Amino acid sequence: MKETNGIPVRLRQVTVIRDGARQETVVLEADGMYYIKGKAGYLQFEEENELGRVKTTVKIAPEEVAVIRSGAVEMRQTFRRRQETPGHYGTAFGRWALAAKTSAMEFQYDEQRKKGRLFLSYELMLGDERSGRHTLTLTFKGV
Repeated sequence: MKETNGIPVRLRQVTVIRDGARQETVVLEADGMYYIKGKAGYLQFEEENELGRVKTTVKIAPEEVAVIRSGAVEMRQTFRRRQETPGHYGTAFGRWALAAKTSAMEFQYDEQRKKGRLFLSYELMLGDERSGRHTLTLTFKGV
């Protein structure tokens, strides 16, 4: 991959959380930027949620994906295929330890069409509590 100055993108993030019979789907759409630096791609975007403004950076490298959030939510979680990785999640209400056991991690990027897709499937632990099976599908396209 070569370095890019960044291209504006429109992205859609769909997170599905399954915990036993319960299922929750969260959809986020935002404008952001996609950069390539070295062997990694970076997606950056901002969102407004009930806690305030949150800036998210998703670093997509060949062997791992890192999600870093700052602002109203402070979070860092790394994902590596078939490994359990530590992380943390914090708000004004407190800070919690996270752990993700990643079962699937796929990324495709079509440079000609300026279009990409990231898929993660993982089991999440929040402190000592199992938070269910999560799947995250993030699609983006140059605008």
